[in-house]
Amino acid sequence: MRLKIILISLFSLATTLKAQRVAIEWNGSKTEDFGTVKKVLPAFKNEGFAFSQNNVFIHNKVKTGETRLKITNLQWENVSYKDLFELSESQLPDYEIKDVTYVDIEGERYASYNVSLFKKINGAVQRLSSFQLVDDGASQKLNTAKIGTTINPLSTGGFYKIKVDKSGIFKITTQFLKDIGINPTNVNPKNFRIYGNGGVMLPEYNQDTKYSALQENSIQVVGEEDNVWNDNDYALFYAQGPNGYNLYDTSNGSGFKRADTRIDRSNGLKNIYEEFSYYYINFDKGAGKRVQNVDVNLPATSLITRYDDYQVINNDQKNLLKVGRIWAEETPFSAPKNIVINVATPIQPGDVIKYRTQVIGFNAQQNSVSFNINNLNPFTSAVPANTPFYNYDYFQMRYSGNISNLTGNQITFNYLPNIGTNPNGAFHFDYLEVQYKQDLTYNGSQMIFRDFSLQSGSNTTYGFGISNTGSLEQVWDVSDITNANRRVNKAGSGAFNFAYTTSNLFFNNEFVAFKADAAFAPQFVEKIGNQDLSAMQNVDYLILTTPELMGQAQRIANYHQTKNNFNVQIVDPTKIYNEFGSGSRDITAIRDFITKLNTPIGRLKYVFILGDASFDYKNRIPNNSNIVSSYESEESGDFVSSYITDDYIVMTKPQTNITLTSNLPDIPIGRLPAANSTEAANMVDKTLAYYNALPGQSNSFGEWKMKLDFVVDDDNDGGPAFHTVMNNTLQSIFEIPANTNLKEYNVRKLYLDSFQGQSTAGGRRYPQVNQAIANDMGNSLYLFYFGHGGISGWAQERVFTTDEIQAANNFSNIYSRFPFVSTITCEFTLWDEPGTSSAGEQLMKLKQGGPASMITSSRAVGVGYGIDFTNLYTREMFKLTNDDFISIGDAHLNAKKLKPSDPNHFKVNVLGDPAMKLSRPKRLLVIDNIESPIPGLIRGLDFVKVTGHINNANGTLNNTFNGRVVINIFDKKLNKKTLNNPGYLTPILNYTEEGNAIVKASGIAKNGQFTVEFYVPKDINYTLGQGRILGYADNKVSDVFNNQSVQVGDLNPNGINDNEPPKVKLYMNNTNFANGGITNQNPTLLACLTDDTGINSTGSGVGHDITTYLDGQIINTVVLNDFFAPGEGNGCLNPSLAEYQKGNVTYPFRNLAIGQHQLSFKVWDINNNSTISTLNFEVKDQSDQHLIINRPMNWPNPFTNKTYIHFEHNCDDMLDVNVQIYTITGKLVKTISSAVIAEPFLQGYRTPKQAIEWDGKDDFGDTVAKGTYIFKIFAKSQNQEKCKGSATAVEKMVLLK
Repeated sequence: MRLKIILISLFSLATTLKAQRVAIEWNGSKTEDFGTVKKVLPAFKNEGFAFSQNNVFIHNKVKTGETRLKITNLQWENVSYKDLFELSESQLPDYEIKDVTYVDIEGERYASYNVSLFKKINGAVQRLSSFQLVDDGASQKLNTAKIGTTINPLSTGGFYKIKVDKSGIFKITTQFLKDIGINPTNVNPKNFRIYGNGGVMLPEYNQDTKYSALQENSIQVVGEEDNVWNDNDYALFYAQGPNGYNLYDTSNGSGFKRADTRIDRSNGLKNIYEEFSYYYINFDKGAGKRVQNVDVNLPATSLITRYDDYQVINNDQKNLLKVGRIWAEETPFSAPKNIVINVATPIQPGDVIKYRTQVIGFNAQQNSVSFNINNLNPFTSAVPANTPFYNYDYFQMRYSGNISNLTGNQITFNYLPNIGTNPNGAFHFDYLEVQYKQDLTYNGSQMIFRDFSLQSGSNTTYGFGISNTGSLEQVWDVSDITNANRRVNKAGSGAFNFAYTTSNLFFNNEFVAFKADAAFAPQFVEKIGNQDLSAMQNVDYLILTTPELMGQAQRIANYHQTKNNFNVQIVDPTKIYNEFGSGSRDITAIRDFITKLNTPIGRLKYVFILGDASFDYKNRIPNNSNIVSSYESEESGDFVSSYITDDYIVMTKPQTNITLTSNLPDIPIGRLPAANSTEAANMVDKTLAYYNALPGQSNSFGEWKMKLDFVVDDDNDGGPAFHTVMNNTLQSIFEIPANTNLKEYNVRKLYLDSFQGQSTAGGRRYPQVNQAIANDMGNSLYLFYFGHGGISGWAQERVFTTDEIQAANNFSNIYSRFPFVSTITCEFTLWDEPGTSSAGEQLMKLKQGGPASMITSSRAVGVGYGIDFTNLYTREMFKLTNDDFISIGDAHLNAKKLKPSDPNHFKVNVLGDPAMKLSRPKRLLVIDNIESPIPGLIRGLDFVKVTGHINNANGTLNNTFNGRVVINIFDKKLNKKTLNNPGYLTPILNYTEEGNAIVKASGIAKNGQFTVEFYVPKDINYTLGQGRILGYADNKVSDVFNNQSVQVGDLNPNGINDNEPPKVKLYMNNTNFANGGITNQNPTLLACLTDDTGINSTGSGVGHDITTYLDGQIINTVVLNDFFAPGEGNGCLNPSLAEYQKGNVTYPFRNLAIGQHQLSFKVWDINNNSTISTLNFEVKDQSDQHLIINRPMNWPNPFTNKTYIHFEHNCDDMLDVNVQIYTITGKLVKTISSAVIAEPFLQGYRTPKQAIEWDGKDDFGDTVAKGTYIFKIFAKSQNQEKCKGSATAVEKMVLLK
């Protein structure tokens, strides 16, 4: 019932709204479940509950037009702390969140609102009781205020990048130029320029004012008049450091402010990306911009002789939980701590001092910290005790406010911890900021000052008076950091008075008084090349990666350029930072660049990132892998509230709201999280192999593409059982009776509660589910999991763990079969913590298998969200447009649009190519006739002939199609039910599921036509009913299918009846393997099977499966039905037999133990005659193996026209082989280079007999003379981790003419 309510709410209020009051129907509490973590939260009856930022939200969407929807008239009521339940009162905001965003869904426009329901004002907790939605008639369209030139200066000229670590006046000297490789004699000082936009973090709200491009700064060059840079010449410029202050707080003065997107709304803005700001030197673009004198008359009003000063202490040293963007001091304190703020001039009694500080309690449950200032304004904050389902391991403790009546030159902040309750707990200092008044008295060096009370843009003139100015040389107005000007002194000696007019709305007053010899020195970074990303346009597919990974990115680009005719551009993020971020590694610069590419909205189709990300932007941790940064949440205290998302950089539409979680991405985005070039190559290999576009890859085709797996946990978390939710979704997509779409898919419902659980010391286990998942890693198009999980795997019953992941071997020289894996669970794929290798990350990066792409969760998602999103997302993934799926990136984005303003969205990411589609054959196979003893009915032991053809897209016969055809017959659906293994999953779910195919037969399509013959096994359900026939064909370039219903049941009383069992030949890896031979730890079983009537691979009869086990361990039997392929293949050749009389099984083993093994294999025919065969083999450790070559030879020898060179070796890997052929006198006549596979042979491997051919000609194509020749072999493994080093061998051959 809950699912129906959810669906109604998502599409409710479908009429255009003018005004509506929404009353919050408060209703006690609810438990929000995040798997192992549960939180008791305030509840309401309205639809649209969400939890984030230590607050409860109501979010929903209403249909709207092109005008603006506003949230007004919020009514608040005071409530007690107990009404918060497990919300932390100390961390409640003192502000409201009332966001509205707009989204287009299937041609309709909706407004999505997101409103916070609690706040804390002056110590009182307030709860929202109602609010009003009003359509105010204004336009939704917004225009960002941009300032400065729009021209990219980096497109021409020479540039030298420098950096500074603080704000102030910096000096470029002659020696500095020499040190960075510039010859001063080649510099005309009048042409000397500095470019830069300052170093403060870019505004995250994309409607805030920003510079249009990299700006030239006004500078002062001393000695430029003679056009020669002399030894004593120098340049002065003002640089803004990386950290900012008072950029957001509208209550702190009257200056221009940004929109505050942060949770902790401190005045200090610590740059989370950089410790430096960056500027650029240029001297070849003509005359530069200079600091000009500004002479303004003083006003009649009193001079300003005191200014606003501040100090901030914020040392980012340790990320306590390795998530999010909050870093604290590394060393904890458990004894009293004090921090003394020294001020230059005495504090006056009437001064109001603003302060804010934060300490983090780490594993400090029930401990407390008392704060005070100069022993005044005491305040105590305590860490809560753990609840049954939530641990307060990380707790932010904040102390803020105003204080007056202080005097003297010191402000002392005291931190008094009490660890009596929990002696092992500790506290980490995070930050302290203090704002106070100072006398405008020159300090003899550099002094930056301002008055926050001046109203920017008011066009009012104020006078400033500086005293003690004996050594003062200049005062610059640096309010606009790119247009510094020099103020003229209007006073006599000993004082400096000047006037300033607040003429610009966007710049707050800021000045620096200094003398030149107090200027700071910048540091050199590098010389940079020209670039002009701003000129880039009409891009379809953008790739972001670093130079190290460019080669792998180019492979993806080549595919999309060729296959999809995309305009693909590969861009190094460093260039984006230079051009759009003034050199800072601020990912908002990437967003701004993508916004430019996506103008107008919808121009850019996909964004793909190749490179890993990390919670550490500044490379403070060892072995960091922050290749291409992603957006880390401010929440840093657990896996529930924190997130990492790439969505941020594709939020390109003008934002109508401030809170990030209220915004939606506009472009599908995906990432392959490669930490190095090897990982990138492995994942790109899998991506291209999925597209069947990897040169030399093994077969990627097969009817495995027509199977889908849905794995569901045995839990409910207080709502409907997870399997009931999933089954409702699957019924609505795949089981609509009147709809034939998607009926071609064999949907496997791996509901844990439908299997008998086994009790173990570690708890309940479902070994059948483990085996099904392991088997379908290489035998299913789609593998979806919904339920609880974590870093180490799926479900408490451990149905899919790192053991199964490392055993996956679905990308080998036998086949390339990649399921698309999707998980709606907790932090299964934590991919931003370099020190943790999560199960999902291992799966994605697995070289020998796993998926090519995933949509997966990196943090704990709420169960309610999982239920909603599972339904929406699955519908989008399997939505057909022109009988094809949309891309995984588009499906993911569409599902988010259907459930906007949910913070859980940021926890579910696309890891892979966002343009990838689920591989779907074309519906171009036609079944012309099904010939059986009783027309229209298929019975057990019937002999059946199926004829058909393959069409072109226009309906004509495709007479160029030659390839393999497979016919699968599926019996009637099975009636199943859940078992209530946990004891609380009622009511029992009764459902239907299609079983395995009862027939797997193959044939050959020639010139587009085919005939497939087969016997139907005895093991079928004899009740008459509707089954189906699936036809599938491929020609190794493309594949086609057809699906239709057919009656199945009964037994042919005159059917064939034989007593001969199947014949079996067993090998490892290929048919050259000899019994007792040697393999590595990851061999592939190859079984060649023949039988006069056909192999039974149905799995329908009890005990009639194809099975194998090792070393007599029957309890570890593996069922191989899904790995059976009918007909010839993989080296199993029996040309005298009909296709239905032969087949093969390939099964990849992983991580076998070193030593001797015996494999047992059992198979049945359609009359249930069985054969058991064994194979002995030895596994050797090849982890430290060096390549060895033995027995080089050529055949035939002597030869006349051509000969083949081959050799034996010890390496189970592709070899790069170089053969040089010399005359007997040592003259080189021919070089042959080839990549060759390894064939198992006797006690090792050999090259294929015809892999390396010489035709008796030299490198110029001329036939060489007869005689004796020497050939020298150079060989090297392509995988140096498997077989190290290289090897050589020399032998003679004789050419006869």
